[in-house]
Amino acid sequence: MIVNLLRFLIGIVGTFSTCLIINKILNRIFLYKSSTAQHWDWSKEIVLITGGSGGIGSEMINKFSRRNIKVVSFDINPPKSALLTNAHFYKVDVTSPHSIHEAMEQVRQEIGDPTVLINNAGIALGKDILACTADQIKQMVEVNLLAHFWLVQELLPSMVKQKHGHVVTIASVASFITIASNIDYSCTKAALVAFHEGLTQDLKHRYNASDVLTR
Repeated sequence: MIVNLLRFLIGIVGTFSTCLIINKILNRIFLYKSSTAQHWDWSKEIVLITGGSGGIGSEMINKFSRRNIKVVSFDINPPKSALLTNAHFYKVDVTSPHSIHEAMEQVRQEIGDPTVLINNAGIALGKDILACTADQIKQMVEVNLLAHFWLVQELLPSMVKQKHGHVVTIASVASFITIASNIDYSCTKAALVAFHEGLTQDLKHRYNASDVLTR
């Protein structure tokens, strides 16, 4: 009787595991029109990270470079410590399409077209609405939101052409929950969710480039 029970439980686990695998495949098919995972040769990939000189950005730069992956950092501030040989810093104002374009021309000549874009640059004030100046609010919107548009417009054409790439948008729990003295920040992060969802739809329905990932 115990043996039969074990067989029954193993059968349930096996069926459940099979369902999970099938569900994963179906999700990939419906979301990305692909039944197989995209192949990534990390010796050939180039990762571009904005805001790479501090915080999460700096940690990502270090992790990628320690794995011998080519990584590019765009930041207005220089890195606080020396980068490994496969990590490259470019001084860029991400709020300026012109600054981004000039830096990308240099990146393409010196390294190549980035295949992964991690839009990470962001600022926070932590002030209540009456304490924020117009210039501060404008800067936050430009850094936290508009920079994503400028970077994607600059890098996406190559990804679409190659049908290979990945755009990562760093949002926040503040996208869904707004606390006091955080209105401006939450507004930009909530907008990024809409940006990322819309980008996914454009890639699928307008550019026929579902292999350019936005997960």
